Amino acid sequence: MTNAPALNSHDDLDDETSPSWLMPATVRGARLIALVSSAVGVVLIVIGAALGKQSPLGVVVGYLPTFALIPLVVLFGRAGDRVRVAAVTLAVIGALTSCTGILTGLPPGAVGIVASGAVAALLLRPSAKAWFVRER
Repeated sequence: MTNAPALNSHDDLDDETSPSWLMPATVRGARLIALVSSAVGVVLIVIGAALGKQSPLGVVVGYLPTFALIPLVVLFGRAGDRVRVAAVTLAVIGALTSCTGILTGLPPGAVGIVASGAVAALLLRPSAKAWFVRER
């Protein structure tokens, strides 16, 4: 026997109990992943252009949905649910774009699929939705 409390069916390990003024970890995580992914894209574009091994334009096209997430990420603290829906949509488009990157050998490839999928999954959590629909 164990002394650990049993998890109830309503315990989904989400941070819905955080104060209403504090951005939930799901939203902060999605924001961090989007920012890091964009920074990696910028570094890859610079390195690719400096080495001349790959077309910087091809890398830029692969990272366009990720770069388009940045203005939305800035609004996560004060915007409504439309920003969340737009961010999820861009993340899904980014994942699809990354799939074509696997076929063509251009970034972001599998890392883009994981990063974009994580952003979409985090923003679809109940705590993220509650954050964006809260009263301001």
